[in-house]
Amino acid sequence: MKVVFIEDVSTKEKKGDIREVSNGYARNYLLPRGLALPATSGAVKAAEKISQERERKRVRQHDEYTELARQIEGKELRFKGKASSKGTLHGSITSADIADRLSNLINVDIDKKKVALKNSLHNVGEYEVEVVFTRDATARIMVVIERETA
Repeated sequence: MKVVFIEDVSTKEKKGDIREVSNGYARNYLLPRGLALPATSGAVKAAEKISQERERKRVRQHDEYTELARQIEGKELRFKGKASSKGTLHGSITSADIADRLSNLINVDIDKKKVALKNSLHNVGEYEVEVVFTRDATARIMVVIERETA
């Protein structure tokens, strides 16, 4: 049975998609829960409109991310913290700290999930950190951690 999804059901079945699904899946799950409609000509036109709008939004968002990446490329963030004589911080610098500082720097909210930091930074030094907005829109910044002087 051909259906038009009116809600996101999974990562493969998004709002506006037109798919061929099994009759049982459509009749017993999708249609009763209001997740999809049978693919009539009116529903197909509505789905095409939704798909076009989603594509416009994706392009607009990609352009915004590319501009953000261009703005922060090569920026340097400095952090100060208490550290031992060996340079180990009493605490750490996390992706949330970096995202917060970047957000304040360019006046745009940056999600901490966009900062590609495998582990928190625990030592004094310089680190190159990648900020990934999309596959095509990434930026590299320098994070400098200095020992706080008393």
